[in-house]
Amino acid sequence: MTRRHAHEDEQYTSVNDLVQARIQGKLSRREMLARAAKLGVAAPIIGVMMHATNDMAFGAPSAGRDKALARMQEGQVIPMTQPTAPEGTPQEGGQLIVAVTDEPDTLQPLLTALVSVSDIYQGITEPLLKYDSNQAFVPALAESFEIGDDGITYTFHLRQGVKFTDGTDFTAEDVIATWKIIMNPDFSAYDQSGWRDVATMEAPDPHTLIVKSAFVSAPFISQVGNGPICPKSAIDKGIDSFTQEFGRQPYGTGPYKVTEYKPKQEILLDKNAEYWGGNPHLDRLILRMIPDSNTFMVQLQTGEIDLAGSGGAIGSTQVDEALKIDGLNVYEHPTMAWRHLDVKMIGHLRRTKIRQALDFATPSQQIIDQLLLGRATPCIADQAPGTWAFNPNVQPRPFDLAQAEALLTEAGLTKNGDGIWEGPTPGGEPTYPGKRYDDLLAEASAGGTPTAAPVIEPIDDTEAENLTGPVMPLEIELWGTSGDDTVAQILEVINAAWTQLGVKSSVNFQDVSTIWGPDGYQWNDKMTACMYSWFNSNDPDDQYYWSTPNIPGDPSDGGGNALCYFYPFTFQSKIDQMTVDAALETDQAKRTEMYYAIQELLHEEVPCIFMSWANSYPVAKSNIGGFWPSAFNRLLWNAHEWYIAQ
Repeated sequence: MTRRHAHEDEQYTSVNDLVQARIQGKLSRREMLARAAKLGVAAPIIGVMMHATNDMAFGAPSAGRDKALARMQEGQVIPMTQPTAPEGTPQEGGQLIVAVTDEPDTLQPLLTALVSVSDIYQGITEPLLKYDSNQAFVPALAESFEIGDDGITYTFHLRQGVKFTDGTDFTAEDVIATWKIIMNPDFSAYDQSGWRDVATMEAPDPHTLIVKSAFVSAPFISQVGNGPICPKSAIDKGIDSFTQEFGRQPYGTGPYKVTEYKPKQEILLDKNAEYWGGNPHLDRLILRMIPDSNTFMVQLQTGEIDLAGSGGAIGSTQVDEALKIDGLNVYEHPTMAWRHLDVKMIGHLRRTKIRQALDFATPSQQIIDQLLLGRATPCIADQAPGTWAFNPNVQPRPFDLAQAEALLTEAGLTKNGDGIWEGPTPGGEPTYPGKRYDDLLAEASAGGTPTAAPVIEPIDDTEAENLTGPVMPLEIELWGTSGDDTVAQILEVINAAWTQLGVKSSVNFQDVSTIWGPDGYQWNDKMTACMYSWFNSNDPDDQYYWSTPNIPGDPSDGGGNALCYFYPFTFQSKIDQMTVDAALETDQAKRTEMYYAIQELLHEEVPCIFMSWANSYPVAKSNIGGFWPSAFNRLLWNAHEWYIAQ
């Protein structure tokens, strides 16, 4: 007798039927795809389905282990596979002091690109859907969603009875207002990914939201569904108020609210007793700003800090010291963060051979082995090892000063009397490609209602090999954020290697607010390279880093491709087309091939010097429960579940 599964007789007649059945565990991935084929669902829409069901996710759910298996012997790093679960009874009330290593530039969630700020606002504002630490969608402000058979219509059923901490009701109008302000060119949201692809957004009633994308796009639901939703009541006060006042004291629907902000000292978050997700265990979180890594370790040793993670996790060089602290657990998990040296497209740096030479002259592997103590992975491009989009066939350039010298010679540079490479620079005036796009976007949005992002024809830097500019030395400023000893040590090693090559380099530091502000290094006309990390989202879509629409139009504008503020890449049209095509492709096998090709292009062209993928080392006192950081979310994503065990 053949055994039948209970769901075999169920009728699935639409895309949404299959998506919901997969989410509920009624269908396997294979069964969902087979039934979609029987329904005649087109391949692009199948890609949307797989994204909505997390079948395109990088992460894989853990099998779930007994608590005893998660506890390691004292003095060992603990793999972060599940929430912390100390012995004892969860205490209701109390407070934790949480380390924040960077001074926020703003608390405005739509304007900042700092991980340290997203760590904070995830406990204050919420998205429609959020990711847990297994990279699975879980309901937040949307209780459920449906996808139309056309693959472009998304219906979100919003949670009822939810209030912002100012007392106003959360409705679909707040989502619409958030979309409109993100797309307002006068606001300069830091990231419009997904939002710029919205064709229409309507609210047939206060708790139903119908969103139509302009085209079928696999990552669309994760980009729009996972973005922070801000209150219409704050947005309606105008851009200045929403930028400044809301940026100092934001409020949302989350489990905590800002009650006091002391710049350069601490931010006090008190629990939202009316939180729809249940009363948070802890009464207060004190986010303490730590000026440097030495102070951080001292306060861990004295017990002044209870917990740190995500952007505030300890560095790999501090792990051994932290393991010696009684009552403190050190955890480990991979990240989506890639450390690199950005390379501003100006002067000699507009030329590919010059950038390739600098890559050969950067001792990334030695830095991993000797400074980071092997607690990092070499980086060849922008997709993380272990994910389906990562290309294992591309190998990093070795540290080789002879090859670097050969490339500089091929590029026509020679050493002057001081032993510094110099030569003629590319001609042509700066084209400011981001301003060109912003002007087009402003024209498209002149009616007051956002439209799908305009298509702009990318322009390549065709003058990069037209060496009619002045003869200049290869003089490059190296930049990093102040207060981090590891950053300082790495930059000094790179500076020494570049100096040995014959580059006139110098090491410079600024605090986070200054270096990423309108007076930062990105906006001057000097050749620069700054070391920092980008943190990837939960989809390999990388338009934000490289494409023309993401080039800032001015120093206060959003967009991740500040490298091209003055001049575009010589391969700008190619990378624009490749990243757009890969984002729109919904067949995962084809997407994989496309991202493989993008990584090969990035490795060849060296728009930045890729260095390493970091592991993260969160720390928490051994009596703290519910703490569950990962590569797929930010620090306070589940702060309402944190507790102190008695």
